[in-house]
Parts: sequence; C-alpha cells; structure tokens
Amino acid sequence: MKPRIPCFVIACALVCFASAGSGLGQQVKVYRGSIGGSHVEMHLTFDGNKVHGSYFYDRIGESVKLAGTVNAQGALELTEFGANNKPSAKIICKQKLGDELVDDPDCNWSRTDGTHQAFVTLTEQHSAFSGGLRLVPKTIIERARGVVISYPQLAGDKPLSASATKFNQTVSTWINKTLKQMDPEPGPHTVYELNYDVLLGTNDLISFELTQYADLGGAHPNNGFYAMTYDLNQNRELKIDDALKPDSGYQTAIAKFVVADIQRRDDIIERQTAKTEGRQPQKQDEPIVSMDQLTEISSWAVTPKGLMIYFEFPNVIAVFDRTFIPYSVLKDYLQPNGPAARFQK
Repeated sequence: MKPRIPCFVIACALVCFASAGSGLGQQVKVYRGSIGGSHVEMHLTFDGNKVHGSYFYDRIGESVKLAGTVNAQGALELTEFGANNKPSAKIICKQKLGDELVDDPDCNWSRTDGTHQAFVTLTEQHSAFSGGLRLVPKTIIERARGVVISYPQLAGDKPLSASATKFNQTVSTWINKTLKQMDPEPGPHTVYELNYDVLLGTNDLISFELTQYADLGGAHPNNGFYAMTYDLNQNRELKIDDALKPDSGYQTAIAKFVVADIQRRDDIIERQTAKTEGRQPQKQDEPIVSMDQLTEISSWAVTPKGLMIYFEFPNVIAVFDRTFIPYSVLKDYLQPNGPAARFQK
C-alpha cells in the first residue's frame, strides 16, 4: 500500500449500500469525516425531511445529540444539543450531499449564534454487518509530532472470531508500519493525519480507504490514499487479481474508462469554476491523462456497485487519483467466485 497524492474531496460516495431501516420510510446512515480537523463519526436517521441522530469525536467517544431537517435543496441543517438538552451548536450544509466525486456540499459547524465556525467533511459509510459485529475507530494521538490517526477495528457483542482478530492485528500492524515509515519529527507545524472510510463492510468482506494528509516540512503537503480489502472467510488480505481475471485484459478496460471519466469530471470542475468566476467554461485541447499514463494500478477497493481504482498522478492533477468503475464496465473480467462477483447483476 503506497501513499497516493490526490486532493481531498468532500463527497458522499458515488456508490451506495442499502441503508438499514429503523421503521417504515426511515433510513439509517453512517457518515465519517471531521469537524475542524477532528475525526468524527455520525449516525443519522432520515424520516422524510426530518433527521435525528448523534455523532462522536473518535478521540473522545461521547455521543452528541443531533436533530434537524433536509431542506428543499436536499442539504442538511442540523442542531447539536448539549447539557440539559439545550441547543449548543449547528451544522449547516449549503449543498446536497451529492453522488459525484467532485461535489462539495460545503458544510460548516458553528455555535448557535454563528460564531467559531469550523469546516465539516462527511462521507457516507457502506456497512451491513449482522449479529452485533461492527467497525469502530481506534486512534493514535501524538500531539508533539502532530500525529492524528483513526483506523478501523472490528468489535462485537460476543468474542471475536479468529479471522476478525487477525483483521484487527493486520490493520494495526499496517498502521504502525506506515507511521514508522513516515516518522514525523516533533515540530510546531508538523502534521501527519490518517482517517478512514468504509467502502464495504459485511461479516465476510471488508474494504476500506485511509485518507492521508502529511505536512512534514517539505515543499508542499502530501495528500493521499491507502486501501485494503480483507476476506474474513479466507482470513487474508485480497489482491486485485482475486477480483478480476489476471489475463482477461481488465487493465485496458479500466484505463479506457478512467481516461474518459477523468475528462468528464474535469469538465464538471471547469463548469463549476467558470460559474463561480463569472466566465465561460474553457475546453481542454488535450485530455487530462492518456492511456500511456495509466501503466500501473496503485490500489483498489470493493464497493457494492463497482470497484474503486487508484492511480498515482502528479500533484497538479492528483484530484483524479481515484476513480469509481461500475460493475457493468467490469462484468466480463470478474472472477466468477471473486469478492465482487456477488454484486454483479
């Protein structure tokens, strides 16, 4: 798992897992992200345009009550309740939590009077565990070195299986090895941050991303991705050839899709930028990336509706480091008994 170099994108994932229902017409969704740079997990129940739930900071773990609405534009407007059940803060998103990797819902936390604003990121998680099994955040905080890490660990209502225990050990070892490789030196401006998103979580298969932000005193900060897919039945981390047939030509199919999709996303970004700047969109004379630049897949992850594929690009175009590829594009290349075949309809 090598560091990636994309720009951060604040988005509800393009893929969507069926949310658990807590009643007729209700949907329960879990989000992860940050408030003012502090990692959080948010659990929300949607009932029409009404929303209620809670969130907690990973490093604290204490639940904070939330209630609010989804406004006419589909954006969240939440009130946070503190002591004595009194409103203490609010979270307001200016745009709908979208389904495009380039969307930015522009969410902010503030006190009820609008002061002390902090930027909020929210990404929907896609889990369908049963029998009390669940993923919970574990943290490593080293303030002297600027280290803030949250990573997933399995927990349950009963003792964990051998494979679940091995998953926890594998991820923990991986995280500590990554931290040791980065080895941030203590300093007033040193920052090394990892947070995670669950792309797929079931009792037999877990696929997740880690987003990285590292400012270790170089010319510019290093943003990036790591990804892992773990089969609890086989008790091992999977490789992409476990999901796609090795000699099927899937690399070419993926490259063609990625080139076209990056161009599509760049067009969206250009239209949004042009609108903000009050000008006409400009067309690119050349594609952002070519087939020749897609020589090696850096990493991959499983989602319910496709694979997330990663390439390493130069920093100036690193926002396109990650591409979601639907199973309809990959159907001829899937391993018949592989981890993704179950989702192909």
